[in-house]
Amino acid sequence: MKSKLIYIKASCMIFLIFSPISLIKLSTSSSNQISLSSSPENEISNYLITQSVKYEMEINFSLTHKLGFGNYMFKFSRLNNRGPNSTLTKNTPPYQETILLYNKITGCKSADIIMGHHDKFNNTYDSFNTTILPVNSVFLNPKASLSQKYSIELNEIRFPDIDDSEIGLYDMSDEIFKLYCNYSEPYYEQDNPLLIELSQRLVDAGDNPIEKAKKIFTWVSDNIDYNGHLPAQEKGALWAYTNLEGDCSEFSSLMVTLLRIQGIPARKVTGFLVSTDPDIRPKSSQKWTFYANEHTSNILAHAWVEYYVPNIGWIACDPTWNSNTNYFNRIDFLRFATNVGANFFFPPSSIISEFSNPTFSYNTGAEYEFDYVIKITVIDSNLQPQEIGALVIGITVAILFGIGLIIWIWWKIKKKHKKTVF
Repeated sequence: MKSKLIYIKASCMIFLIFSPISLIKLSTSSSNQISLSSSPENEISNYLITQSVKYEMEINFSLTHKLGFGNYMFKFSRLNNRGPNSTLTKNTPPYQETILLYNKITGCKSADIIMGHHDKFNNTYDSFNTTILPVNSVFLNPKASLSQKYSIELNEIRFPDIDDSEIGLYDMSDEIFKLYCNYSEPYYEQDNPLLIELSQRLVDAGDNPIEKAKKIFTWVSDNIDYNGHLPAQEKGALWAYTNLEGDCSEFSSLMVTLLRIQGIPARKVTGFLVSTDPDIRPKSSQKWTFYANEHTSNILAHAWVEYYVPNIGWIACDPTWNSNTNYFNRIDFLRFATNVGANFFFPPSSIISEFSNPTFSYNTGAEYEFDYVIKITVIDSNLQPQEIGALVIGITVAILFGIGLIIWIWWKIKKKHKKTVF
């Protein structure tokens, strides 16, 4: 009996140690987390840089004119330096620390090149126009090209619990409201009664901006079904709500609109991913190659959201990716931002919602072929040990329980056998 009690106590201790009640997830070490305190200069605070990956990126685009008379207009988004030390970003944590190492355009006159120009959201573009004759022409270069090289560090940033006292007051006269909380942008139907009713229903009057954002984020993530077969053209917030589906752009547009209805400045961020697997762990010297041409593409275009809170700054979320991993008030080291703010505009009136490169227009009847290649290499990674999820723990518990059950049955059989013998 005594040995049985000892076994039962030991089994209970093992179960308690490994059970989901006492340990839902084994947390990673926080020794390399960097905490940033509030700064009166940039109004950014309360974020943690939990881990980071440094990449080198080479971008090469070339277009060869094949037939007809080729008048072309090109517009390429740069990967901006996005953080408090950038001259282009305001109130933004160091999501994407970028250095442009090399930038060259060929195949057109220097007078037709506009390097490093900005839109009202401070996105940076390189634009150029050129006339290209067919390959067999001896008068003009049949090709136009752009080459760039970057050093980019992507930081995983989280915002832990933020107290009400740490949140400042919105200044309605700030330029942020004119840019990111207005009623003039297409696809963000802030004055639509259905979206107004939904936004008001999701939040409580006493909620602070972060509490409102979490409720809106959760609803969008839980109620919109992902459809990866939609056309590239943006469909908008109202369409996403009435159809309860969309791709990453519709997820983002709906969250942005519901936030703006609450008077919270919000914006869409577009760019591309190195992987759609949130658990991937980039290693030093690891490489990826992405491409696009007139026939196909493997570029992983993506869109996510940032919303603004006074004294805290722009907080990043990804409602599309939240089904398996928590992406509220968190963004990782897998996504490169090329365009922030409204949808990408290309003159005279076309709108591209999810990805801004490569973008060019040409005269009707021209035939061409183009190649767009992105090569990404991991230079260094500062990653924590990977978290052990509840699934692994559940399996461990099941195995330990099974072992314990087998031992107990064996003990009962052995005891019964002894009684029979004596």
